[in-house]
This record gives sequence, structure tokens and C-alpha cells, in this order.
Amino acid sequence: MKLRSAIAVGAAFGILGVGSAFATFARVESMGKNTTYIMDDVSIFDNPANINLYPNYLIGEFGPYTQDVDTGKNQDPMHPNFGGIFSLSLGDENNPDPRLSIGGLFGRINEELARYLPNRVIAENGRDISNVPETVTNFDGFLGFTLSNGDALGLHIYIAHQDGGYETPSGIYQVDDNAYASIVQADAGLNMQFGANIDFEFTFALARIQFGPDHKNFFDDGDFSFLAKSRAFFTLEAIDGELVPAVSAKFIEAPGIDNKRAQVGLGINVALDRGFFWLGLDFIWDKLEAHDWSIDYTTGERVYNSYDNDDPAWDERRDIGGMISFGIERNIWWDWFVIRVGGQKSILYTDCDQNEKNKGRSGICTDSGNFFSTNPLANGTADDHVGFGFGINIEEKLKIDVTVAEDLLFRNPFQGEGRIFSRISATYSF
Repeated sequence: MKLRSAIAVGAAFGILGVGSAFATFARVESMGKNTTYIMDDVSIFDNPANINLYPNYLIGEFGPYTQDVDTGKNQDPMHPNFGGIFSLSLGDENNPDPRLSIGGLFGRINEELARYLPNRVIAENGRDISNVPETVTNFDGFLGFTLSNGDALGLHIYIAHQDGGYETPSGIYQVDDNAYASIVQADAGLNMQFGANIDFEFTFALARIQFGPDHKNFFDDGDFSFLAKSRAFFTLEAIDGELVPAVSAKFIEAPGIDNKRAQVGLGINVALDRGFFWLGLDFIWDKLEAHDWSIDYTTGERVYNSYDNDDPAWDERRDIGGMISFGIERNIWWDWFVIRVGGQKSILYTDCDQNEKNKGRSGICTDSGNFFSTNPLANGTADDHVGFGFGINIEEKLKIDVTVAEDLLFRNPFQGEGRIFSRISATYSF
């Protein structure tokens, strides 16, 4: 087993005893909200080369449970997903590398790109309004290969598509000629080792975001998006952990939207007695431009007016600032039980410049001006300030991670209100 594989498995089963390498969305949500400064299986969506570090395991979850539910009623979580990674070793008993890996996941919503889909579209005639349907294919496909020296390569494709139909409230699909939404992303990644103490990652992605009412082929309009991410792990024996610099950039183009973002950060992760801790600090610069988008800031509904305008009126919003995030987990009482807590806090200086033609409209900016902004304080989503959860490890095979609803301790237990957990995820290695 080569260096990086040894580090991942060693950290999971030797140091922590709770399976850090086989993590889940629930673990990330309850322990810091992002995966930039730790190595776990969720990082395969940032770098497909990392599927080579997690051979032969299954992953699944019920999906996030953050929707409002009336008192005394119940509702299933949204967007469940499941999948797995399978590997074939081409080496021998002492060294499994080179190794071929293949994986797939069904049902995941790519939040990084799905946020650029509106809820409704006004047609070019300025009158007809079409709903943008929820995508249904939602498939992640992975292909990875590990070289004999331990360096890893990976390819990934994400396809989320709906064309010509919609889902009724009863769950039955029906015809709607104007229903069209599509997100396609293809990316490639590297995981390379430099010496005994340095591991370097890089990934580059090409994406396409489209929506109706017009049906389009992949190369229509030329609105392509580009994303790139890179990070490195420097082993520091003095702290029994790693120093992790990271950088990412994205250039998003979608109908009526142009978003450029850069993020640079530095973090550490440290093995503790029966536990694990990480801390990260990021600098963020984000520039969002949009025209003919209207947003209801009460309901969150987004509408795009696709009327053909030779001189579009662009609004511009610029955010610059920083974010601090952390996560900690520790075994308590038993070796098979771990408790987690974490959070993130961003402070951004926001400058809004609304085009004179859009005065009185509610777009990405409701007016021109400056203010400070932060991530949601306490709305129960994966982006808010704090998270709390626990994990169960059964014989280093089955691992179940749970994110606890943040308002659990502040409810009236006699009214049967609210939810207990907001996400439950699991992995099984074989």
C-alpha cells in the first residue's frame, strides 16, 4: 500500500478508531460544513482521483430533512441518494497498486451548480411563464486509476436532466412540453505524492447549465462554466497532523448569470486522543452579475425573463471577506460511538450596483449600496453557523452518521413539534 492510501487507512482505523476515511455528508454537515481541510470520501466530488483511496464500499443517505413540517405531521426527507465504489487490484498482496476503480452515485443534487437554475422562466414573448422542473437523472459516474508509485488519476461526470415532463404532487410524471432543465459536469483530477510528507491534489471541471422553455443541445449559446480546485497536505509530525493550503476558482455562465469566485485558504487537521480536530481560514472574493432575474426574498423564488434584449441591464454584486471554520469529533463512552460538533462563520463586505434600468426591481440587488453579510445564522441548512451530530461504527464495516436538528433541545416535548435529525448517512465497506 502506497503512502497516501496508508495515511488514509491509518488515520481511519489506527488513530481515530471511528472511520474518518469513510465519512458522509452527515459527518461533514455536523463537523464544520466543508471538506477542504480533511481527507474523506465526500472529497471525491471535489477530486475524482480520490475514489482510489476508498475501494469497495457502499454509501447512502435519506437526504436532508430541513423542510418545514406542520406540528403532528411527518414527511420524508428530500433527495435520498445511494451508490458505491468498487476496485480491482492489479498488484500483489504486498502492494495493491496499480489499481482500477469505478463508482457511481444516484440522486445527489449538485448544489454548487443547481443554485443557478430558476424556479420559473418568462418566455421570449414576454407573456408565457414556464416552471423549471426538478432534474431527475442526477447521476455521478467515476473512473479512477492508481499508478504503481501511488499517484492517482480520476475522471467524473455528473448528469442532472429533465426534458418534457414534470412530477405531480402525487409523484406521477406527466407531459409538459416546456419543461426543460439540464446540468452536465465533466472533470478530471490528480492526487500526487512528493516525498514522504507531501500530497498534492488538482482538479479541473467543465460544466453546462441550461433550462427551458426552449429545448437546447449541449453546445447551444456557448454558456460554459469552468471550475478548478487544488490543495496540498503537508505532514507535520510535531502536531501529529497536517498543514493544508487550498485554492479554488470558478467561472460560471448560465442564462442571465455570470459568476466569478476565488477562494484561498489555509488549514490544519490534528489527531487527538480518541478524536480528531481541524481548523481552516479562507479569503473569499465573489463577483455576481445578472440581468432579467427577479427574486422574491420572502419565499426565495427565482424568475428569469428570457425576453431577447440586445442591451441587457446587468446588476452587479461583489463580496469580499473571510471565513473561519472548524470541526471536532471524539469517541466517548465506547469505541463505537463518536460525537461531533463544528461550525463556520463568514464575514463579507458586499457592494451592490443596480443598473438604472432595474430601479424598483428585486434582482440580485434591490438597490445600490454597501453592507456586511454573513452565512445563515440558524436556518437548519448545511450552510448555517453550527452543526452537531454523532456517529456509530459497527465492526469497522458499517458506519452511520447523524446530524442532530439544532433546535432539538429548545422544543416543547409535549407538542410533538419539529424534527429530531436533519440528516442520516451511512457507509458499508467490504
